[in-house]
Amino acid sequence: MTKTPQEFIQSSFSPIIATLCSSKVENIVSKNNLSFPELLQPFATLNSEGQFREPGGNLCTVKNWKLVIRDINWKPLQPTEARRQLNNAVLHNYEDKTTPQNFEGHRFDIPQGTPWFDAWRETYFEVQFPSDHEFTKHFLSCIIVATTLEENIVDTYNILNQQYAQLQNVTPPKLPKWFNNAVLKSYLLLHDSSVVSREKAEIAFETLKQTFGASNCFMLTINSRQAQDAKLPADYWANFVKTAPDTSNITMTNLSSSNSNLTTNQDSQAQFPTGNVSTPEENPTNSPTIQEGAHPLTTNENDIYDNANSLQTYSFSGSSESVNVAGRVIDTSEVHGAALNSLDVESIKKYLQDFAYKALLPHIEKQIGQLTEIVANKKGVSRSLLSATKRWFTTGKSGTTTVNNTVIYSSDCPELQLRRLGDLWFLCGQWQRAFDTYHTAKREFYADSAWLCYAGALEMAAISAFMAGEANRKTHGYMEESIVTYLNTCRMVQYAVRATLLSVPCLIHYGMYGEAAKQLIRMTSEDSDLRSAMLLEQAALCFLLGPSNRIMCRKYAFHMVLAGHRFSKAGQKKHAYRCYKQAYQIYAESGWRLSTDHVQFALGRLAGALKMPRDAARWLAAPLAPAGHQPAPQQDAFLREFMLAHQQWVDGSEEFKEHLPTLPVPLLVGEDIAVLCVGPAPLSSPCRSPATSVSFNNVSNEASLTDNAYWSKLEEALLQVAQGSIPMIFKPTFDLYTQKNDSNPIVPQGEPIHIAVTLKNPLKVSLLLNDMELLWRFTPNAEVSELFQDEFLNNESSIAAGHSLESHVIHGQKIPNLLLEGECQKMVTFTITPLKMGQLDIQGLAYKLNNAGEGRENGNGVTVMGKLDIQRQINGCDKRLHITVIEPAPCLQMTFTETNTEVISGELMTIDMEFRNVGPAVMKNLHVAVSHPECMCVVTPEYQGDSLKYLYEDRYKDPPEYTDERSARAHMRSRAAQRRVAAVAREAGAGAGATATLLLRPNSNAPALYLLAYYETGLKARPYRLLRHMFRFITKDVVEILVTPRKSLGTFEGKVMENIQFAIEIKNISNEKDENISLEVIEMSLLSRQWKLNHITLALDVDNSLIARERLHLITKAVRIFEELPEGRVEQSSLRVSKREPENVQSSLPYSAFVTDDVPSLLDNFDSPNHHEIRTGMIQSMLILRWNAHDKTNGRKTVGQHCVWLDCFNKTLSRNREKIVDHTVQIDDFESKMDIIKDSKVKGEKNNVVILRLEHSNYVDHNFKARKLCIIPIAINIVNCYGVAVKVFIDMLKQQNRESSGILGWAGALNNGFSVDSKELGLNVTLEKFESRCIKVQALCAAPGTYTVGAAFSVSTIIGTGNTATTQFINNTSLLIVKQAI
Repeated sequence: MTKTPQEFIQSSFSPIIATLCSSKVENIVSKNNLSFPELLQPFATLNSEGQFREPGGNLCTVKNWKLVIRDINWKPLQPTEARRQLNNAVLHNYEDKTTPQNFEGHRFDIPQGTPWFDAWRETYFEVQFPSDHEFTKHFLSCIIVATTLEENIVDTYNILNQQYAQLQNVTPPKLPKWFNNAVLKSYLLLHDSSVVSREKAEIAFETLKQTFGASNCFMLTINSRQAQDAKLPADYWANFVKTAPDTSNITMTNLSSSNSNLTTNQDSQAQFPTGNVSTPEENPTNSPTIQEGAHPLTTNENDIYDNANSLQTYSFSGSSESVNVAGRVIDTSEVHGAALNSLDVESIKKYLQDFAYKALLPHIEKQIGQLTEIVANKKGVSRSLLSATKRWFTTGKSGTTTVNNTVIYSSDCPELQLRRLGDLWFLCGQWQRAFDTYHTAKREFYADSAWLCYAGALEMAAISAFMAGEANRKTHGYMEESIVTYLNTCRMVQYAVRATLLSVPCLIHYGMYGEAAKQLIRMTSEDSDLRSAMLLEQAALCFLLGPSNRIMCRKYAFHMVLAGHRFSKAGQKKHAYRCYKQAYQIYAESGWRLSTDHVQFALGRLAGALKMPRDAARWLAAPLAPAGHQPAPQQDAFLREFMLAHQQWVDGSEEFKEHLPTLPVPLLVGEDIAVLCVGPAPLSSPCRSPATSVSFNNVSNEASLTDNAYWSKLEEALLQVAQGSIPMIFKPTFDLYTQKNDSNPIVPQGEPIHIAVTLKNPLKVSLLLNDMELLWRFTPNAEVSELFQDEFLNNESSIAAGHSLESHVIHGQKIPNLLLEGECQKMVTFTITPLKMGQLDIQGLAYKLNNAGEGRENGNGVTVMGKLDIQRQINGCDKRLHITVIEPAPCLQMTFTETNTEVISGELMTIDMEFRNVGPAVMKNLHVAVSHPECMCVVTPEYQGDSLKYLYEDRYKDPPEYTDERSARAHMRSRAAQRRVAAVAREAGAGAGATATLLLRPNSNAPALYLLAYYETGLKARPYRLLRHMFRFITKDVVEILVTPRKSLGTFEGKVMENIQFAIEIKNISNEKDENISLEVIEMSLLSRQWKLNHITLALDVDNSLIARERLHLITKAVRIFEELPEGRVEQSSLRVSKREPENVQSSLPYSAFVTDDVPSLLDNFDSPNHHEIRTGMIQSMLILRWNAHDKTNGRKTVGQHCVWLDCFNKTLSRNREKIVDHTVQIDDFESKMDIIKDSKVKGEKNNVVILRLEHSNYVDHNFKARKLCIIPIAINIVNCYGVAVKVFIDMLKQQNRESSGILGWAGALNNGFSVDSKELGLNVTLEKFESRCIKVQALCAAPGTYTVGAAFSVSTIIGTGNTATTQFINNTSLLIVKQAI
């Protein structure tokens, strides 16, 4: 039970009584396995009160008096034994009980008490050597003991008196030390009732009283227990018996780090003729070895964890207190008080009470009176010349001076008598009188510069004030000055420590926690690890209480770490472990990673030293967590220590015979775990490459989202074609299972499963992993489980036992080694093949961990075996590692001829495809789907594909009308699926195959081309399977085409007809610095239902081979097709551009497979039923340009083609650009055409309905003098450009630009406008669709000049049966010059 500060102080300063016994006394007492002082000590605490009178006559009461009984020959322990006692006091009082408390919003477990500190403190006081500057530890009385067994009792006491006289007159450095020359001498007759009768004892006692006086003689009866008496209820002496050290087996520990001999003779100012008074703890001088041999408390094993905070593998503390300590060994066979009964115990108590109050207390009263008189008579008188001189010349405080003087007090000098008086008052509990006396004494000592005595007086004055309840800042200052004086001036650390131990409870009692912590921390030093540890721990607890009601958790944790470090150096591993655990509670949630790592590392090493391998491995694994800030060498040390501790734990544990432990490194990236089920890869073949299928690169690839969207749409298209419809609830088929999937992988029996695991090394040092393999558990199907009852269904136990597993159920792969560099992560792929049907669960990853930086050269590094638990890294509903194994199924392999990945956009390529069924079952209904039909085309021997059909449907055929949106969407999806899917084979048995040709035209707008193969298995669990392949080309844009179509009239086969002129610009846009590609145009084709090419114009004798940045300009003409084409037909017309012999390639593969560039993407939304283009353009033609390219850097020659859709006039159209409005000048001087300024696609625009061409003489000579009017014949050629009848009215009255040119008149038969009542005059003509007509009129002019014939009339048109006329003026390009004839 923890004492209060008052109880602790009172018990620390008790009267010490010496006992001088005859030899027969020890014989009597030894029947109880006790010595005489041990017999009395348990009952030396007096519960009753005593009284005495002070010199003034007032009564003084003594309460709770405790006597300390010692043998007169008592000597302090030897330094080594004292240190062992201090260590054992701490070790044997270990307690780990805690109580939860809340600090700053956090809940921490705080020690309930510190019994080890209380025991160490008491032991520290006990082992101190008594000093001559104070008298509280001197013998105040002596009890001379003899027995009734003595033949002559008086002679025996006389002999004992002679011995006492000799001991009282010893020279000062020797023991025993007496309070003064007049100590109380009392006589005790010990009566052994079991041997001597009561009557004889009474006679002997009367003789004793007559000889030495009745007041100082006592008799004590013991050993009265009879056989029928009950045993004593408790062992009163258990805590007071001091077992003597076994000097026969003690070997002194080599105390190597400290050689500080702290003695009073060297540094104290008030020197006494005494011996060395240093505490053995602070005097680590090596003593001679008593006898060679092992220390009885020394363990046989080398403790390599002696210093828990050192990063060296073998580091030992050099502290003077690093003595080996072990647990308490209690001799339970030894019984104390066996010859005593309860009456004897009461007799002992009564004797001690009588002795204290009838003999000792009157003696003290007498001594107080004498000392008071001596002090009063000598007060104020200088005792020596030196002291008088110092009063005049000595100044300053003692705390900082180190001046050594030679003040020597005699034992009976007034100053020491004053100190004796204060000690007597203090021992009797008269605190106020003691304070007054000490206060007076400290002034005397200060005046004499007797600093040791001065510090002692200050110390006792401060304690007296506290005990009297009169403590204040001034008295606290007394204790502070006492400690500083002990420490700095006297250089006596042991007394400074004692004063600190006395001061701290007083400060804590008054809530001065900060001051208490300061004093405790000040007394820590390198000369005593145990003492420093004890004081640092107490300081930490003070910080947890204050100061000033302010909790300082971080300081608490920091000083707990320091205490743990010093405990570890002192060999107190349990206490070091406890302190570090206390500190870890604060650091665990602080975010201070370096501090936390240090504490965890220290805990791990200490746990290893304490034979707690599980905890050691747990603590040492913690600093290996991610985001550590430790440097690489530190982490390497952490890893090495963890591996050593982990190996010890595994070697000593039975649980790891069948299970593998979980290791902290490397880390498993749970979200990147992936399972790939695509069947076996084909054997490598020269010049052929297998289908890329799905790879683990898609796990974290951002482009995989787009890829998955294409695969899903292609699968829908395949189901639409192969099965006729898409399921109502469609779920895409996955071969790569990641955390984004919610379905179980399904794998046919005998096919390999690829499992990718991403491992991350969070450390800065490399890790070497060996013998890596997956841990699995296999559950066979119910129908086949009886056949395989003896099969091995779990491989972890065999791996843990170190056996190689040959299973007929699962065939797994073992990776021999893997090096993980510091702070990196790698994906590791395992292959596992199920040989039976059932449920396969992947449990974890087994491996052997090596420190790559250790043992690489000599191969003797530590290796630990463990596992990573995959199931803990994924959430419970994740099914990707729960694999269902079904019956054998067909398995498709697909290979291609090798292709060049660097291509020119628009290049044509032909690839051979080979399909082979490597599974044991029949494969049916093999189909292949492509993602971009404008870039890919699958050609089979039964290929009947017609690209012109798709062109017709896309551009010419009106979309059907549907009554509901659902039907419209279904039709659009079906049409898109039919265009992308091709049937390859209906059936292929095991080992059978099929072939096809794949035509490619890579396009820069489609960087990835997707190909998906579909085949049916006939199994219910997996009705069909898919095989994926993706082409990724690096495309270079070389060809750029600009086309500007213009409408005009021309003569064809003697007839004026409508035609189109195409102004074509072809540019080689390759990079002239990095590339050397030449371009040659081969031919040009036009696919249309309205137009066909009939002429081309290009520069004569010019090679059309274009190098980088060169352009080629061409002009082609096309005429209208007047005959009706059947539905589905598109007319083809071609013109050769190259000067070589013409080749008929426009209708052959691969050219005919790619006649369009504008195909809706699979990812487009087909939900709108009106999702189709407007088909009202007046050209509606596809212009195709075929070219050759020659890459001179590698000698590669390619053929390609580009397509440009033409739908409107006077706009520059490009495959790679937007439409550009082009206002150019007419090429033909003899034609007039309407100014097209708006897009012809808009239905409401009718300004391009007809085209007119004027034929007349440009120059006319006329004699106006002879004939006033000049008549000029003019032919108007007019063409209907629409496919319906048009009414045309040529108004001869509306003219434009009358001011800028002359006015023409008209002659002939003129009609009214469209209505009868119209006032307009002109020509009224009705034209059928595409009809051309020539109308002849006469123009009149009255004067010579220049006339614009086209500006002399306007044109109005009405299309069909509509009654709205559109009026427009003709573009003025026909000039008429009339001259006066001579």
